[in-house]
Amino acid sequence: MSQLSEVAQAQLSEWMLSGLPYHTILPMVQKEFGITTSLAALSGFYSSYCSAALIARRQRAVSTADAVAEEAAASPGRWDAATIDALKQQAFELAIQPGVNPREVKSLFSLVLKAKDQDLAERQLEQRIREYEEKAAAAKAVLDGVTSKGGLTAETLQKIEEAARML
Repeated sequence: MSQLSEVAQAQLSEWMLSGLPYHTILPMVQKEFGITTSLAALSGFYSSYCSAALIARRQRAVSTADAVAEEAAASPGRWDAATIDALKQQAFELAIQPGVNPREVKSLFSLVLKAKDQDLAERQLEQRIREYEEKAAAAKAVLDGVTSKGGLTAETLQKIEEAARML
């Protein structure tokens, strides 16, 4: 396999890392690169070339995850949807890699969940603000009615008490 060009080695590595079984890759190597090989040679190639590529891919994923985690800790403000989607994709890619540390995957998914929780809390807060604004408008309408009528009647006092209970 050492006679393959770097491009061919990258292609073979991609096939192997995609999960294709060796018996499926054998005819592909023959067809694409014009060489006959064996399962043992493919296994040796995986050990020497693909393992290093897999480790490099994992290190890039971990570096990205660490950078995202640092950014999240530095600015806990709202993340936009594209950032959360990218984080989910990174977590997925890390999760499907063999030999990955589960804590790293957990930390990425925890960030995704925190962002979702923050979004939910923000929407709940916005809903509560709208409810309070509606109640305040109702109370103001009652008070405006009192002012326009020139005094407080028993009916007006009852409306004020009802509005106060709503708050």
